[in-house]
Amino acid sequence: MNAEPHDFRDHKAHMQWTQERDAIRANVPLIPQDMSGGSRGQSASSTVLQKALNNPLVPIGMLTTVGCLVGMMVSTLRRSSRDAQYFMRGRVVAQGLTIAAMVGGAVMFGIGAPSDAALRAPGKGQANFVSLTPPVATPNSH
Repeated sequence: MNAEPHDFRDHKAHMQWTQERDAIRANVPLIPQDMSGGSRGQSASSTVLQKALNNPLVPIGMLTTVGCLVGMMVSTLRRSSRDAQYFMRGRVVAQGLTIAAMVGGAVMFGIGAPSDAALRAPGKGQANFVSLTPPVATPNSH
């Protein structure tokens, strides 16, 4: 693609430049909204709070994991290897339950499932609708 500006009055050259530009853009993947700065209508704290309220077991599991890590550190500093071992085992259990809560929440809420508002919007989601009822038979007039 030419980096130098072209003359927009030359229609043929402009159309070739447009096709080259579109071919390059087609190879660039789209960036999801979360990765490109999030929603413009919500602050980061309200988004985090909303996600925590959607699946409250994940933040609880994270806090439990951190609590076990802190307990393990304190037990190690107090030279209580038996208590430190219990906290290590508790951390493993807490992390496993947190992962299970994340997977369960993803399955329960659906990954990338359209929202109810999107399904209720007129004209949305109806293009892929397939009727499961057979067509009504009409008598032929032969």
